[in-house]
Amino acid sequence: MPATHIILFTPSIFTGGGTERVLTDLAHMLYEEGFEVTILSSIRGSKILFPLRSEIPVHTFGFASFRDRHAGSFAVKVVNKLLGKFFLSRFLKQHVKAETKVIISFSADNTNDCFNTRYGNLVVAFEHFPFEAYDAYPKAQLQIRKQYPHLQKVIVLTAHQENKYKEMGCNVVRIPNTYSFCPEAPAALTNKIVVSVGHLNRIKRRDLLITAWKEVVNAYPDWQLHIVGDGPEKEQLEHQINNLHLSENVKLLHGTSKVEEYYTHASLFVLTSAFESFSLVLLEAKVSGLPCVSFNVVCGPNELIREGVDGFLVTFGDTDALAARIKQLIGDEELRYSMAQKAREDAINRFHPSLIKQQWLSLLQNI
Repeated sequence: MPATHIILFTPSIFTGGGTERVLTDLAHMLYEEGFEVTILSSIRGSKILFPLRSEIPVHTFGFASFRDRHAGSFAVKVVNKLLGKFFLSRFLKQHVKAETKVIISFSADNTNDCFNTRYGNLVVAFEHFPFEAYDAYPKAQLQIRKQYPHLQKVIVLTAHQENKYKEMGCNVVRIPNTYSFCPEAPAALTNKIVVSVGHLNRIKRRDLLITAWKEVVNAYPDWQLHIVGDGPEKEQLEHQINNLHLSENVKLLHGTSKVEEYYTHASLFVLTSAFESFSLVLLEAKVSGLPCVSFNVVCGPNELIREGVDGFLVTFGDTDALAARIKQLIGDEELRYSMAQKAREDAINRFHPSLIKQQWLSLLQNI
C-alpha cells in the first residue's frame, strides 16, 4: 500500500532562515514516521543550507521564480493576473497524487493562491507571521479573513495567534516549534560574549541592539557582541558599528547551519525583532542554556521568556532598558547562572521534539 503523501509548500527553501530549518526538520520527522514527503519551493536557489535527505525531493515553481525576478515588470504583472492561477494549477498537478493527504503551506501568499486552484480542499495554512505583521498589506489581510475560515486547518505557533485566528472563525490548531539540537552540555557562561542570531534585515532591528551595546561597552569594555547572520542590512550595520567606534566590540559573523557553537560559546542571548511569530533562535538559545533578553513584541518572545525567571522582556525600541537588562545579567553572575539553568529546563520540558512530533501526528490523523 502506498505511503500517505504530504506536500510542504514554502516560498523558499534556499534562504537558510528559521522557517527553512523548521521546514527541513518537519520533512525529516514525517519521512521517518513513514510518510512520503515532497517539498515545493516558489523560489529557485543555488543551495539548500540545512541538510536534507536525498529521499525527499524538492521542486521549484518556475513561473514564481520568473515572476519574482521581474517583479517590477508591468507585462509580467499582467501575465500573472491572467495566467498565474493556471501556471500554479499545472505545477501542483505535476506533484499531487492520489495518496496526497495535505498541502501544508508555509506562507499566506502560497495558501491563498493554492486555495483558488482545484486543490484548495487539500490546503492547510502553517502561519509563520503574526497577523499584525500583515498590517502593511491590507490586501493580504483581506484575503486571509476571506479564505482562511474555509481551510480545513490553520496551524499557528503561539497562543496569541491561536486566539487571533479563532476570532476570524478559523479551525485553528497550535503546534509550537521544537529545537533541532540540544547540546549535551549547556553553555559554560564563562566567555564574555553576548550573541544574537538571525537574518540581517529590517525586521530584526539589529541597529537598536548596536545602539544599546554602545551603552553596555561603556560599563563593560571587555565584553563582545557577536551578531550571527547575513542579509541586506549588513553594510548599514557595518557603518553604524564604525560610526559608534565599536569595531573592537561588535562582530558580524556569517550565518551557518551549524549555529550551535555560537550559542554554547556565549553567556547571554539578545533578540531585538520588531515582530516574531515564535522565534526559533530564542528557543535554541534557551535549550543551549542561555538567559535571554528580548523586546516584548506582540507575540513570540513573551510566550517563550518567563519574565524575571529565565530572561527579561523590555518595551520595543527602548534601547536604554535593553542595555540595562544586558548589563544586569553581565554584572550579576549568580542571576545569569540561575536564569540559564531555568531556561534550558523550560525549553526541554515544553518544546521537546517528542512532544511536538505527537502533536503533528495527531493533526495529520484527524485531517
